[in-house]
Amino acid sequence: MFEKKKVWLGVGSVLATTVAASQVSATALTQPSAAPTMFMAAPMAEGEMAAPEIDLNTNDTAFLAQLGFIRGHLWVGMKLYEQGHIEMAKTHMKHPGDELYSGLTEAFEARGLPGFAESLNTLAESVINDQSKDVVMNNYNELRDAISANEPIDNMSAKDVILSISSMLMVAADEYAIGIQNGEVANVHEYQDAMGFKEIALDRLNRINDAEAHKAQDAINETRQVINNLNNLWPTTTPEGKVDGEPSKIYGAASRIELEARSI
Repeated sequence: MFEKKKVWLGVGSVLATTVAASQVSATALTQPSAAPTMFMAAPMAEGEMAAPEIDLNTNDTAFLAQLGFIRGHLWVGMKLYEQGHIEMAKTHMKHPGDELYSGLTEAFEARGLPGFAESLNTLAESVINDQSKDVVMNNYNELRDAISANEPIDNMSAKDVILSISSMLMVAADEYAIGIQNGEVANVHEYQDAMGFKEIALDRLNRINDAEAHKAQDAINETRQVINNLNNLWPTTTPEGKVDGEPSKIYGAASRIELEARSI
C-alpha cells in the first residue's frame, strides 16, 4: 500500500507551508474547494521518511499526526467490520502495525511512553482470526484507551493540534487522489484510508483541552466546518464505479485549516 511512503511528506509539507500561506487569497475558510496552486498541481511525490528534520521525539504536532494515521486505519477498519465487510476490515487492521507503528518506537522510548504494540496486535489478530464480535469490540476499545495514554493532546495548544489536523488532511488528500481518479474508483483501500484520516482529524477538535478550546473557539468552529464540508466526498465506505470527488478540495481544506491555526 501507499500510505507508509507518503505519511512523512504529508506531515512535513504542512509544517513547512508558512511561505505558501502568504500566497493564499482571502477566500472564506469555509470554502475548501479553492486550493492554492501548490496543492493542486499533483499528489505529493513518494518517499518513505522524507522529512528527517522532523523529530518525533520532541515534535508533538508531528507525533500526534502519526498516531492519528494509526487511529484512522483502525476507525475505517472497524467501520467496515461493523458493516460486514470483514475481508476489507482485515487489510486495515494489518497496516498500522506493519507500516506505521515501527516508526514510533524510538519516540515512545524517548518520551517515556509505554506504546501499544501488544494491544494493536491483539486487535488485528482477533479480526484476522474471525473471533467473536464481542471480543473484537473489547479489543478495539482497549486499544483506543492504550493509544490515548500515549497521546500528548491534553497538554498541547489548540494551534498545534489544529496544525496536526491540517497535516492529516494533506495525507488524506494524497490517499484520495490515489483512490479516486477521473471520477472513478481506482483504489478503494486508499479512498477508505482518506475517510478514516478525515474522521480522526474531526474528532481531534473535541479533545483539545478546555482552556485552549475556550481561547481558540472561533478557530475550532471554523476548522470543524471546513472538515464537515468535505463529507460528501465519501458517500459510502465501499464505493464502486463513479464517485463525484476531487482531492483538490481536501488539499484546499488542509491549507485553510493551517491558516486558521496560525491565526490563533
